[in-house]
Amino acid sequence: MKIIDAHAHIAHWPTLAVTEAEILRSMKEKGIAFSLISDCDCSEYPSLDSYPPHHVSTLEGLKHCLTFAKKYPNRIGVLVWINPHHELLTPELIRCIHDNSRYIYGFKFHPWESQMRITNPRLVPYLRFITLEHKPLLVHTAKDKYSSIRYLGMVATRFPKIRFVAAHLQLCTDDKEEAIRTLKLHSNLYADTAWVKMSDAKRVMDEVGPDRIMFGTDNPVDGEHTLDNPIYEEYFANVLDLSGKEWRALMGGNAAKLYGIRFPDRTKKPQKKTLLLDKKK
Repeated sequence: MKIIDAHAHIAHWPTLAVTEAEILRSMKEKGIAFSLISDCDCSEYPSLDSYPPHHVSTLEGLKHCLTFAKKYPNRIGVLVWINPHHELLTPELIRCIHDNSRYIYGFKFHPWESQMRITNPRLVPYLRFITLEHKPLLVHTAKDKYSSIRYLGMVATRFPKIRFVAAHLQLCTDDKEEAIRTLKLHSNLYADTAWVKMSDAKRVMDEVGPDRIMFGTDNPVDGEHTLDNPIYEEYFANVLDLSGKEWRALMGGNAAKLYGIRFPDRTKKPQKKTLLLDKKK
């Protein structure tokens, strides 16, 4: 069983090295085999005030993530944080994505941090590109004027070949009805569990489908003990007694399938090499 955290970050909180070390430490402590990361320093309008803003471009943030992933390719994967408010999809960015495709598993858009709904026309070039890349797009959802899952549903209809992941299942609300209703309407729309109660994740599995939600945490947005939060302890302990099949799907299987994450097969024994000797004539 491989646990995958499908929603994690690096940033200058206070340095990249600190957040990278915290991700690796907490992964080891909690038995997480693989984490998908994006760089929060790409935020166009940073909402976190723990440290002074350290804004970087999409390309620079991608390079930060790639440096980390190349050190730990079997443990860390990259999501490209896009900034459609101020940045174009440049040839240099496209080239970097293509040159490093083995480390890149998808894309990330944060409507609140960009102060822009996903329905904005400035997203269209990115969405067309993502369609051609055949990789998922993780989108922050919450009950605010930019991030409602309702807007994501509209775009899921217009771009049916993109597999969208609704992060947080409408953050900061106990009313998940709209989120579940939107998931039911769009077969190309998935969700993650970042700050989502396990009981709500179970509802998605039961009412929408067992393959439509995956474990994600926002680690380490809430500090070095993010994964010790009771919300996540419920998942690690399987407090709802999900069947083995359901728990494996939720905690890693669904993300592995959606993002195409494969682990080295360490069960295969190396084949013995046979020396071919030239026969004497």
